[in-house]
Amino acid sequence: MTATLKFQHTRQSFRLFILLLILVLYTCVCAVVFNSLEVANDKLQYEIYQGKKKHYKQKYNMSEEDFIEFITDANVLVKRGYAKSYKNYWNFYHAFWFTTTVVTTMGFGHIVPLTFGGRLFCIFCALLGIPLNLVVLKTVGERINQYIYNTIKHVEKKYRKRRHPSHVGIKAAVVSFLMMVAVLLVGGASDMIFDGWTFFDGVYFNFIAYSTIGFGDLFPRVEESSKLDKLGLGENGKRLFASFVMMTFTILGLSVTSTVICSILNAIDEMSHVPATWRTKSTDSNKDPGSVKLRSLNKKISKEKMEIDKQELNEKSDKDLPHEQSGEVSHFPKSFC
Repeated sequence: MTATLKFQHTRQSFRLFILLLILVLYTCVCAVVFNSLEVANDKLQYEIYQGKKKHYKQKYNMSEEDFIEFITDANVLVKRGYAKSYKNYWNFYHAFWFTTTVVTTMGFGHIVPLTFGGRLFCIFCALLGIPLNLVVLKTVGERINQYIYNTIKHVEKKYRKRRHPSHVGIKAAVVSFLMMVAVLLVGGASDMIFDGWTFFDGVYFNFIAYSTIGFGDLFPRVEESSKLDKLGLGENGKRLFASFVMMTFTILGLSVTSTVICSILNAIDEMSHVPATWRTKSTDSNKDPGSVKLRSLNKKISKEKMEIDKQELNEKSDKDLPHEQSGEVSHFPKSFC
């Protein structure tokens, strides 16, 4: 037993090492691809902004230090909107979405707490909110995945006349993946309408958001969209409508993403048993009728031999224990029965 457990631990450790190695290699390959795609544009952007920097320093006769200070302040002014008029970024609407990005681990960074109390409370908010969010998403994802799983089994039994549908986990993973694609496409179209983004930017943002990567390079401003002015909802109405739309897509997107993860894990577990099943079926199908009959005969002989051995053991027990009463329970292990 000890040797078996040691072998299992060694096997698990080796499997973990292989998985870590694959993850590191995958990360390295992706890093090389990103480098080849982005480095030229990054250098071009640097040269463009260096030219603009030189132009404004000469135009306004500014030193390097003054220019950096001005750019830093101007960036805050543009980002916060203070240049036009005061805008409360910590009203309930914005605070609600900030809390949503915390507990879902999206973390767009469009607004962040700056006070000591705000940052301290953010830590405690995340410590309780993130596990709660994970439990909810896991439960919802499993329910959706189970519904897809049962639907596939029902369809195959009813319309394809299969009493025992095969590869249901793999099919469920495909269906859930298609659901995620549909959510991304609808979300991309919604952002294109309300935020004026390109369709690809909308799809990109939704994927980054629902996978909880959350770069923060894009963030929807549905409540500021001029499209909502036609509805005549007013400022509060626009915010409520924007909250409803964004919350609906957030819950749906995160739930579908959780479903995809659950389905993929189930499919991987199912696929790990496919090779053995395939080999068994393949071996049986290649046998001729004579070999099948021979195997059946061998099984019958083995069964008869086991019955004979059992009778001999019982007779030996009667001889070794002459004083045993007929009503007593046999002392042989259950494996002999």
